Amino acid sequence: MLAEQQRQPATTYDDSARATSRRLSLPALWEHMIGPALEAIDDSAPRALVVGNAGSGKSTTLRHLHSLLTERARDAVYMRPGPADITEVPRSRVLIVDDLHRLGGDQLAQLRIRAADPDASLIVALRPARWDDTVAEISQHLEQHHPSVVLGHVSRADLLTHLSQHDLRMSEACLSDILEITGGVSWLVSEALRAHDDRDCRGGAAHSELRMALEERIAHRLSMTAPGLRAQIERICVSNAGMPDAADESGDHALHGYAEGLLLRNGQPVPLVRITAQAGMPAGRLIALDAAVAHTAGAPPGDPSPPGEVLIRYADTLLPTHPKRAAELYEGAIRSGEDASLLAGRRAEAAWAAGDLDTASALVDEAGPLTGPSAGAHDRDRLADTTAAIWAARGMMEQAHTVYQVTSPSGPLSAARARIASLGIGIASDTAADAPTTTEDSAIPSTLGVAMRLLRRGLDASLAPEQAEPSLSDLVRASEMYTTSHEASGIPELPAVIAAIVALNLGALATASSVIDDAIAGGQGGPWARPRLLLWRAWIAVELARPGEARDALASATAARSPRDLLLADAVRVAIARRYEDAAGLEAAWRRARASLLRVDVDLYLLHPLAELISSASRVGDPERIRPQFERALQLVNQLHDPALWSAHLRWAGIQNGILLNSPESLRPHAKALVEASAHSRIASTMAKAGRVWTSVLGGTVEAEAVEKAAEDLASIGLVWDGARLAGHGAARSQDRKVSARLLACARELHPIDGSRRAMAAKGGDATTPTKSTPQEVLSERELEVARLVIEGKTYAEIGETIFISPRTAEHHIAHIRRRLGASSRSEMLAQLRQLIGTDRGAGTPHPGEDGTPP
Repeated sequence: MLAEQQRQPATTYDDSARATSRRLSLPALWEHMIGPALEAIDDSAPRALVVGNAGSGKSTTLRHLHSLLTERARDAVYMRPGPADITEVPRSRVLIVDDLHRLGGDQLAQLRIRAADPDASLIVALRPARWDDTVAEISQHLEQHHPSVVLGHVSRADLLTHLSQHDLRMSEACLSDILEITGGVSWLVSEALRAHDDRDCRGGAAHSELRMALEERIAHRLSMTAPGLRAQIERICVSNAGMPDAADESGDHALHGYAEGLLLRNGQPVPLVRITAQAGMPAGRLIALDAAVAHTAGAPPGDPSPPGEVLIRYADTLLPTHPKRAAELYEGAIRSGEDASLLAGRRAEAAWAAGDLDTASALVDEAGPLTGPSAGAHDRDRLADTTAAIWAARGMMEQAHTVYQVTSPSGPLSAARARIASLGIGIASDTAADAPTTTEDSAIPSTLGVAMRLLRRGLDASLAPEQAEPSLSDLVRASEMYTTSHEASGIPELPAVIAAIVALNLGALATASSVIDDAIAGGQGGPWARPRLLLWRAWIAVELARPGEARDALASATAARSPRDLLLADAVRVAIARRYEDAAGLEAAWRRARASLLRVDVDLYLLHPLAELISSASRVGDPERIRPQFERALQLVNQLHDPALWSAHLRWAGIQNGILLNSPESLRPHAKALVEASAHSRIASTMAKAGRVWTSVLGGTVEAEAVEKAAEDLASIGLVWDGARLAGHGAARSQDRKVSARLLACARELHPIDGSRRAMAAKGGDATTPTKSTPQEVLSERELEVARLVIEGKTYAEIGETIFISPRTAEHHIAHIRRRLGASSRSEMLAQLRQLIGTDRGAGTPHPGEDGTPP
């Protein structure tokens, strides 16, 4: 045997695989798919055929087989394409041949003889193709002994099994989107799993960042494909139907494209391959291929589509996802003779969608007036939407409103955008935003159309006290549908941001977080919107006492350049500095924010960052700097008849301002407004009660239970930091050491200064939601003690006796645990605790909440 090994050419036979194969294993994605089939291979004379397209794991499969056979004490030889005499390998040794389709005629003839011998061990791998008679005969001989192992496609069941076996989790939306865009092609699914990042996804769909990464890989693979095959794949990708060329009657190109992992088995392009090919193709090539496809489809040879029309058609397709490429094609269309004025709206929208505000503004100005005799030459609604969005991004929402006042929106989509602008400057009812009935109103509803109708209905409902909370449902659904529509045109404010703000106003931080995360994952609004969504993710993370996440999101929003976005970014920095840094850090952050304040007018959707800046200005002794903006904000909500949903947090900022300035007179009108709104607003009621307690604390009256209750209530509506400050103030002013210690503990529990603990990412996540939290990341040690006792079904008193705390303190711990988990009910809290820390409960243990146990 040793002599035989020494005679084998080193460049052909690889027995060194015996050493390395133990370190190599099948990619996790395919292991469960082919493992059982490989294990079933007959030990006496191993024979198998492995078939798969490029990147499907054929070579890895063969290495796994080599390792498997070695473990069974079988002599195996691994052979790659190259010069070799196959007859030198004894029948008793297992010959493993990779890339059978690349072997020469002599080697194939030798393998045919070996394959015909049922006692000769042979395992081969090859790509799918129209094999010649020799390859077909080899394959048939091998399939008589063992079914072929076929790679190349990943099903939903395969992916679910893979995730389960490796203790990985992925949301339903993520899983479906990955399978959709990759067509289930194994190499692309594998790349998608490798590039999938929970931080950019958070359980949503569409995966804009992931798609960009995959497109780079696809573009590289296309560039390495043989020129003739690449040309055919590109031709299929520009076909309207996405079907193989009718002239390819034999289907060879389709089969070769499938073998390369770029086409599906039926010859259609993988969805992401098609968009990648269109986005990367030169304009001239695109025109030529479009004409060739049209001719094949039966169009008259002498009457091809004008080049400009071809480029416009493809640019329109690419506009939502590849706006820069769309802008290039629009420019090409103009050079081909298309009227520039007719493309003004599209070109401005493409620049806007790409996040290039200056270019978009220049194109709008170049288009000329949107009214008057020349307006008919423009796509007026498209230009109006882009123009209004530009003014809003500049922090001048009133100018955005003026655009719609002048142009009078001609359709419901622009009318909904107009309503965003008018409400943003405090107009309670805007008849100018009411579009006349159009044919679109009576047509089959579109996803975008329904999204905008829900958005407008939710905005209007948010002004009515009895409809404030139900309005959130409409706004959340509007955001989801807007994301699904892949709309990237101009809009004064993103639906996801509006929905998140309303959720924050209602104290639903978990909802606000999930809305923003889903919008980021789905690429809502296109590239221009991503920095703004990331900034709102940072803002919500601050409110959730997650400074690390806030800093990460802020650092990711590097493309934020508009004055409005810069103000939000500075407000996030100020908020982090006020909560986690020293006075010098806050002073530096405030100085930076002052410059942003000068460049932005206050609007309804900026009240949260404004409230933070109001409090911070008082903290650094510079309240006069922000007084004009504060007064303008109060005027704005007064114009809307002071709806509690929109005004409560601004009023609370006024109370905080009075507390910081030690000015009871300045906080009195805000406290009065909250009291008046308490009858129909839980948020206002909570703030009003906490305000009274805080005033008492400042006056020297510290009732421990009242302070704790008010602090916990503030935290329950999203004001975690304020609740901690209230408890801290109470501790500082109490003369009773036990009360001081109790309130300090409450403050630390509500808002740990290091921000190391973090709450669950979303309320009510299902079993497929990604989560890598450990119990120690979510709950403190004391909370974990309490949580374990809650799972055991102990009452408040029993918990107190067990860990030497009062029943009241146990109740506070449980309330805090419930808030940390984002649980809306006792049963939901229990379910999340069992998932987080496990359970040792017996079957007969009563549930907490029964007969005096914790609710």
